[in-house]
Amino acid sequence: MIKIRSSYAIEVENLKKIFRTPGDREGTTILSDVTFDLPAGSSVAVTGENGSGKTTLLKVLATLYLPDSGNCRILGMDLVKEARSIRENVSFVSPGLDFQRKLTLNENLTFFAKVQNSSLENAYRFLESMELTFKLDDRTETFSEGQKAITRLAIGLMKDSDILFLDEVTLGLDVNRKEQVINYIKSELNHKTILIIDHDSTVIDRLCDTILILKSGGYVDRMLSIKELLATLPYSHEITAVPIRILNEREIKQLWPHFTKTGGTIKFHAKTRSEAQIINTRILSSGFISRAETKIVDLNDYAIRISQNSLNEGF
Repeated sequence: MIKIRSSYAIEVENLKKIFRTPGDREGTTILSDVTFDLPAGSSVAVTGENGSGKTTLLKVLATLYLPDSGNCRILGMDLVKEARSIRENVSFVSPGLDFQRKLTLNENLTFFAKVQNSSLENAYRFLESMELTFKLDDRTETFSEGQKAITRLAIGLMKDSDILFLDEVTLGLDVNRKEQVINYIKSELNHKTILIIDHDSTVIDRLCDTILILKSGGYVDRMLSIKELLATLPYSHEITAVPIRILNEREIKQLWPHFTKTGGTIKFHAKTRSEAQIINTRILSSGFISRAETKIVDLNDYAIRISQNSLNEGF
């Protein structure tokens, strides 16, 4: 690790990235005039609709892609001029990170340790916390998708980097394994600067203090704290219910006044967990509903709808 030359771990100004092909000289602009600063130790969720440039942004910041224009400093170093030094102090982990399937887990770790000039200690510590060290001598071609995801993260944690770029690292994990990963990041990596892309709102809510919202065209819509985002939520839970017959508005309001109807389903909106429990109790005793499912509001979806100005919650 190096001594940070600035109070900001990441400084981005007017960053632009264009993908060009031989037949398309103008190319496609993925990132347009992206500007933001992140203090060291921040944990940031990057969200936005498909095509807004989330993964491209992380890859540019990790020096995997060169920007077409703009200024960016990572740990006080110029993104272009000091890219080699930056690579030594950042890690990028995504489902696209591949390894040799015919090699054992330990052989893969040893290979990446040599390539990255890093220690195996951090990887072993992580695998031990994930209760996966018993697989060290097994070929990774036999691994489940969840075990492969844990292997990728173990490789990414080897360098003990100052900054972690985590792109969908919980993809393929079951509920228990995902909880283990969240707890490990919270307890062991809370001093690092982390940028996360994850479609699971639980991951964002538990791990991030800030959310960076990108909008179509690769622009920054806004950056705000998770607390500020949560404070704007018109409701925290939604209960999707399927009625046994068509219900009129009066019958639905008897169950709960805040709702929306879509086709043959009804979505009841609850501001709190206790309200959600009340709604479920009423549904169970009403005899109107054949089945219902309760879920917490998706922060990714809500952030996207903020950037699209398409909020209509019935409150």
